[in-house]
Amino acid sequence: MHGEQLERIHSSGFIAILRGPDPEALIQRGVDLNAVGCTVIEVTLDSTDALHVLHSLASNLPDDVLLGVGTVMHPLTELPEAAAAGARFAVSPIHPEHLVEAARAVDVLPVPGAATPDELWRANLAGAPLVKLFPASTQWSPAALRSLPAPLRAIRTLPTGGIAPADVEAWLDAGAFACGIGGSLTPENAAGLIERIRAMTG
Repeated sequence: MHGEQLERIHSSGFIAILRGPDPEALIQRGVDLNAVGCTVIEVTLDSTDALHVLHSLASNLPDDVLLGVGTVMHPLTELPEAAAAGARFAVSPIHPEHLVEAARAVDVLPVPGAATPDELWRANLAGAPLVKLFPASTQWSPAALRSLPAPLRAIRTLPTGGIAPADVEAWLDAGAFACGIGGSLTPENAAGLIERIRAMTG
């Protein structure tokens, strides 16, 4: 289940995260990032008119763009609307109750957050196919990910929070499935990152 979403996130190497108070600016940023090759884009639900932004991107971007929502805190109420607006994955900074079940009910990939190895393991046991390591820049590091016991290293992880485009290769080398990148991502550095990821993955 959710194999297509997982494969597209993995092949991209990163999720471009849109967050902010200006819906039209977010839409334009999503269009600009896609124009340089970004194919996985997340709109955080704490953004102004987030579902409008999501729906607009879903209507205007090519079909090969995978869209999702972030900062999911109330899955039972948020995910049906998000899925209807075009979301195919749902990311949270925590592991809110019912996230996995609510996401699966609307064919959305659930991505709960984990700040510790214990939380990472519990998210895995709950059935999450991918787990967000958050905040990556303070609670995690490539070295910490690499040093986890084998059962934890086998879990697909999405380090997010304070990650710059220049950091992505180190995380992928350490075993991350993909990374989440927010405000530091621009069309200019995104294009360079895409080239470097392609060189890494062949």
